[in-house]
Parts: sequence; C-alpha cells; structure tokens
Amino acid sequence: MTVESVVGGVFGGDEELFANIQARKNTVLNTNPAIANNNITIHGSSWLWAVTALYGVLFFIVLAMAMETRHRQRVYHYLALPLLIIPTIVYYTMASNLGATGVPVEFRRRGVTGRTREVFWVRYIEWTLCWPIISLALLLMTAVGWSTILVTMGLAALFPIMLLSGAVTRTSYKWGYFVFALVAYFLLAYQLLHVARSWARRYETSKWYLPLTAYIIFMWALYFISWGLSEGGNVISNDGESVFYGVLDIFTKGLFGVTFAYLASMLDLKRLGLMMHDHGRITCEESSHYDKVRPGTAPTPGARDSGYEPNTSETAGTAGPAGPAGPAEQTTATAPV
Repeated sequence: MTVESVVGGVFGGDEELFANIQARKNTVLNTNPAIANNNITIHGSSWLWAVTALYGVLFFIVLAMAMETRHRQRVYHYLALPLLIIPTIVYYTMASNLGATGVPVEFRRRGVTGRTREVFWVRYIEWTLCWPIISLALLLMTAVGWSTILVTMGLAALFPIMLLSGAVTRTSYKWGYFVFALVAYFLLAYQLLHVARSWARRYETSKWYLPLTAYIIFMWALYFISWGLSEGGNVISNDGESVFYGVLDIFTKGLFGVTFAYLASMLDLKRLGLMMHDHGRITCEESSHYDKVRPGTAPTPGARDSGYEPNTSETAGTAGPAGPAGPAEQTTATAPV
C-alpha cells in the first residue's frame, strides 16, 4: 500500500490531487534534512501538507459557524476551534520535517531502514493539549462536578505524555510507559463511560453523549495500535506512521470539532448552564432575568458577577413586602471589604 493510494482513498479517489502536490517539487528535505535513518520522505511530507490544509479549511468553517451563532451560545464553538487550529500548526511543523528527534530503535525490521527512527515529539504535545479539550466538551453535556471534570482531563493529558516517554526511550523499558498509558486510558474510559453516563441522563443528553463518547474511546484505542507499529515496534515506516496517525487525527479531532460545533444548536445550553456571559457562567434563572435587561445598561452596584440585579431590599436596606424594615447602616457595616 503506497502513500498515493491512501491519499486517493481519503480524498474520494482523486489521486490527481496528490500528483499535483508532488509536481510542485516539495523541497522540504533540502531545507530541513533528515535527522534519522527512518525519516519521512517527500511522499510523507506531501501527505502531512495535505492534512495541514484540511485542518485549516475545517478551522475556518467552524469559525464561520461561530460568527453566525449568538455570542452567549458559542461555548462549543470555542472548544472546537483549538481542536482544529492546534493540529493545523502541528501538522505544518511535521510537514516541514521539524519538531522531531532521532531515536535508536529497539527492533530492526526487514523493510524498515536504519538503526534510528524519527519521532515527532510535537505530535504528543498536540495530543496533550487537545485530548483534555475533547474530554471537557463531552463532560459539559452532563451534570458531573468540576472535580470529576478536572480529574478526567488530567487522565486525558497523562496517557499521551506516557506514550511520548516511551517513544523517546531507547530500550525495552519503553513498554513500561506503554503500560502506564494503558492504565490511564482505561481509567479515562471508566470516567467517561461509567461515572459520567448517569449524569448525562439528568440533562437528557444521553442520546448524544453515549455515541460520541463510545466513538472517541474507540478511536483513542487505535492510537495504541499505531504506536505499537511505529514508535514502539518499528514495524512500519515513518511515511506509513504519518498516514496512520493522520487518518486517526482527522476522524478524531477534525470530525469531532465540526460535529460539536453543529451539535451546539441542538443542545439546551441554558439548561446545561453553558450560556456565556462577560462575567462568567450563569444559571437558568439568571439567564432568564438577564434576557430582560436592556443591553448596554450599567450593572447595579452590588450586583452579582453574572449580571443578575439584586433585590431592592439588598440595596435599600429593607426586607421583603411581608417583613419589617432592616437597618441599612447595619447591612453596610457587616458587608465584607
């Protein structure tokens, strides 16, 4: 299987696109030469340029969708945008044959050249940044607490760090880091599929949460297979590795980002407590009240950060209609500085 055939399959059988890219004489390796025996070739670089362009197009599509959405309803758009712009930068770096280091391989396979392999450490930085964002986007559809969200995001950042540690290790001890990554992955899957699942029912978002979560967990599992065939076992070449990871990234971060930007219009963001505001996240009750406030009106002194105006009894020093008058001086004296 060649890189050309894979590119043709991804772009609907149009191998002419790849031929045109090749015809432009990619000279990346002349400017940034190979750093290892098993390095990406011009074919692999051209594939990475194509993925860079695809991510760039998807970024501007989601950006246009965000501009057409009310400002207070863009929370998922703002989560989707970094899932697209960060890979765009990273794939530009890898297509330029940068952000990598040469690592001596543990296994020397027939058909895979040399004793050293190019490992793109910049790819793992992207995973460490993007996978917690994916976890956050999923968990915001549920009623789980922030402590659960933070722990889950930490696990999503931990297992790519462990894979990076294994990828740059020269000896068989790299498989110890692989095991640590698997442990973090299974804990992450437990958090997303078991702990948060019941909380998704509370907001009646299970019909979206469960399929999306199962899809992401399955795609993340494929990364372990790709790692075992490339940085771990040195079975496939760097060009094959680039194609494998590239397809996984497109169907994980690329597809996921666009899907969530589209799904935002179907979610009840007010009920989820995800309506955005200049002063922070606001609740359903505050949102209903704020909708009635004329835009541009200065907030009342003493109002909460959400823009919710306090009761007149809080500012005038009087109780409600049924209660006695309260001393304004005492309220002022006991107010926190």
